[in-house]
Amino acid sequence: MAVKGVKKLLVWWVMALFAGMPAYASDDLLSEDVDASDYLFTDETFLASSVNLVTDKPVQVSVEYTLAVSPKAGYKRTDHFTDLRLSSEAPLGLLIYAELELKATQYWQGDTQKPAKGDFSLLGIERLVLHYSLAKTSVKLGSYILSWGEVEGAGVLDVINPAPSLTSSLMSLTPQWLVSGRYYMPSAQASWFVGLDPSVTPLPGIQLTTSVAKEWGAKYGYTGAGSDWAIYAGRMVPNSPILNLATTTASAKPYQLIGYSWNKAIDDDLIKFDLAYKRGLEHNLGYTGLTSDNRIDTAVGIELNRGDRQWNANLTAQHWLNYKASYITPAAAPVASNRTDLTYSLSVNDHFNNDQYSWSLTQVGTPNAALRALTGTVAWAPTDLWQSSLSYSVIAAKNNTAYASLDGTQGLILRVKLSY
Repeated sequence: MAVKGVKKLLVWWVMALFAGMPAYASDDLLSEDVDASDYLFTDETFLASSVNLVTDKPVQVSVEYTLAVSPKAGYKRTDHFTDLRLSSEAPLGLLIYAELELKATQYWQGDTQKPAKGDFSLLGIERLVLHYSLAKTSVKLGSYILSWGEVEGAGVLDVINPAPSLTSSLMSLTPQWLVSGRYYMPSAQASWFVGLDPSVTPLPGIQLTTSVAKEWGAKYGYTGAGSDWAIYAGRMVPNSPILNLATTTASAKPYQLIGYSWNKAIDDDLIKFDLAYKRGLEHNLGYTGLTSDNRIDTAVGIELNRGDRQWNANLTAQHWLNYKASYITPAAAPVASNRTDLTYSLSVNDHFNNDQYSWSLTQVGTPNAALRALTGTVAWAPTDLWQSSLSYSVIAAKNNTAYASLDGTQGLILRVKLSY
């Protein structure tokens, strides 16, 4: 059955079954499938914005207002919209649990993402899950986020759901249409997934010349005393296509992935490690077209917890195994590629007065200072029904680098969310 047919069938079935059903608190709401990626413009207060804080009603409603302006451009609006979300969750018999979240967006004047026709975006399915569980086996079908790996935001293993760009006002990964399953063992679990309709972020004005194939993957994870490890294998579709400089078209061919992750808890702190071998990635060979190459991606992270204050540090490396001097990276002015690229992320956040007040500071960049990006956020949540935050971000980048076009970028973002 086509994905569109699956979407329609699931929506109508779930909505019909939800009618008149009581609400039910799911243990899967804050499962390991929910990713909390640490991106530059991400507000930690809103990372779990899709999680409903009010669970004693059959249907929950939330309204979130976002206003983003550019101080450098005379406070010109870049993002200006309101999201309305309707969500519900309920058991369907003894073995199936369902979750549904619908979203409608009102774009206001000045929003650069506003559709050409009309003020509303189409009513969309933000999350739709049918979860079947029996004994040691579970299966999930629908649109949701599935996270791999340990180091959040590194993009080494966590490559299933598209992530927001460096300058985006979006706050989390994009749900994908997936079917996945797990088998639980005493100290381990085996899982698999199939991406039914992988998302490939379009390049404005650029034609995608490759058809989007299905993707799949499998994982085996072991849980020990204060330490976890897992191995991965899959056929993945790039969430972001590569621009072919020879033809001015885009390509998103699948690649193969084999990976390993590990973490170790030491008192309240955590050490994390991801490693991936990616075979069949595309790269520009000068201006002659795209060639295929293999790459090793790795990331190491550390998380330190001191009361309500948390410190995070990540270092990520990408190393091309068959590097050629003629490799070029697409940019506003294409630049020569490096054999190895390094990026880092440093952050600290704290909470006060029973989590009513919080602040965070994040820096993302490269060790050679080709990129330096800083974001500061203050947040106020007087009740579970009200959340608000104000973030300021600034980017500095060197000329003649892949990040040059981001130099001087500034963003001031206000978010207010009410839940009912």
